[in-house]
Amino acid sequence: MTQINSFLQKCFSSFLSSIILPLNSISYQLVKVAKSNSYVETLGSNADALHLWIKRAYAEDFKSAFESQVRKAIKHLEVKYAKLAFDITYEPFYGKTRGLYIFNTPKSKPNRGEFKFISVCLITRNKQIPLMALPVRLGNSTRLTLELLEYCQSLFKQIRFAVFDRGFYIAELIDYLEAHRIKYLILVPEKKGKIKEYVERTEELGKYKHELKYSKDKSTWKPKTMLVVCKGVNDFPWIFATNIHFNSRIEYILYYKRRWQIETNYRVEDEAKIKSKSTNYLIRYFYFLVSQLLHLLWIVNKNIKYYVQFKKYLDIIEHKLLFIYLKIDAF
Repeated sequence: MTQINSFLQKCFSSFLSSIILPLNSISYQLVKVAKSNSYVETLGSNADALHLWIKRAYAEDFKSAFESQVRKAIKHLEVKYAKLAFDITYEPFYGKTRGLYIFNTPKSKPNRGEFKFISVCLITRNKQIPLMALPVRLGNSTRLTLELLEYCQSLFKQIRFAVFDRGFYIAELIDYLEAHRIKYLILVPEKKGKIKEYVERTEELGKYKHELKYSKDKSTWKPKTMLVVCKGVNDFPWIFATNIHFNSRIEYILYYKRRWQIETNYRVEDEAKIKSKSTNYLIRYFYFLVSQLLHLLWIVNKNIKYYVQFKKYLDIIEHKLLFIYLKIDAF
């Protein structure tokens, strides 16, 4: 599987000239652990050495390596216009260590800490492609979201639509989307004040001009958006920040539900999750990207060559990598 080796080569490009890495062996071990949905420390025979290499690498190299594979996939699948879904996914952490990349969780959760990754996914029908994920550090989620938007603008001719969960109801993000004329739909958490007033004033469908406020570079900015309240569909009101005009409540809700495709992606990627006990964010980020890469390669394979279930696809590439690995060892 040349794509996996190419990804690894770019990940470790900063020191590959000084150390000869057994890329075929690493590829095989990673897919083996992903298929088993287990810990690298348990199944991988060279986990300590691999972790040492990852720590010596750079997150920028990981992103560049993954971007290279995404661009190849988009070219193969001939996708020019994008509908995007943004979300935050969580990797549980059970230790007591804390840092800039390990967040505390509510006491109701069995794990008292977690790593967070902001990810973006293409939600075009039959081409649900993971495009990128970035590790979240305390206080930098807005900047990362804007970075992902700029990245996606470089991938596609046009972003036709972007949908966000309630964690992305951020004034600076809305200001960016409005300035770049990107159509968006953001689920808004129900709050007090104006938003509560909008909900009380709405019978079925209400649209209200709403002003937000944020500070940046010693200046104050006041972006405007439209808040849409949809009532009578469920037991709770749906509230969206958007610049899209629909005539019915159902259209807003159905468009928002398109982002649930990213949840489907997570369930697929969970079947190839590479677990680790490491507290190092680079190690956790690397394994998260490898899981997304396997999902990406599976999508390309089923659209261009043949369809098999994801688990079966992992079996196939594991056998291919094992053959390559043993063939090299035989010399």
